[in-house]
Amino acid sequence: MDWKKNVKFKIGSEDWEMPLSTLLLLILITLVLMLGGAWMGFQFGSR
Repeated sequence: MDWKKNVKFKIGSEDWEMPLSTLLLLILITLVLMLGGAWMGFQFGSR
């Protein structure tokens, strides 16, 4: 798999381009923060 391959995508009217490795890293960080926030919210709500 070519981790340096540039991935092109569009958000709104802006065209974005970034390496595949950076895109996967951002997705992974986002998922970890979402899971952490859900777990903390559950812990806070159960008290």
